[in-house]
Amino acid sequence: MGTVRVSVAVLILTTLAGLLSVRTAQAQWVNLARRAVGRVEQLSQSQGAGGVSYDSAAVILEAPADKVWDGVLRGLKNSNRGLTVTQEDQAGRVVQFTNGRQVAGIKVSPMGDNLTHLLVSSARNGDEPSAATLVMSSVQRVCSELKLHCAPAQQ
Repeated sequence: MGTVRVSVAVLILTTLAGLLSVRTAQAQWVNLARRAVGRVEQLSQSQGAGGVSYDSAAVILEAPADKVWDGVLRGLKNSNRGLTVTQEDQAGRVVQFTNGRQVAGIKVSPMGDNLTHLLVSSARNGDEPSAATLVMSSVQRVCSELKLHCAPAQQ
């Protein structure tokens, strides 16, 4: 009977230690993400004439994903910059839009209760103009819409 109690106690302590380490790892991950909040990372890749190229920007926002998604849609639909929504996936929180010359997409991903990852990306043929301005202005528009501070990452 004594070994059963010891085994149960060891099992309970092991389980509690495991849960504590998972929570600690999650807390460290959230703290790391919070340090990156508002820091816009941008990437452009060009394959040259005729090749496919892309322009992307990503930022972590300190706001619930639903609020960010609503801000994205509101900003696109009420934009006086000539933007038109061409596809919208409410369930996946993905929207595609165009300015008439370039096409871009936005993906909103929850990272926690009050943290959201926003990704804006555009692909283009090598001979088309860069969409980096369209991509970056889309991120800034969302940040402004939500009254959040966002700035390009320091290289």
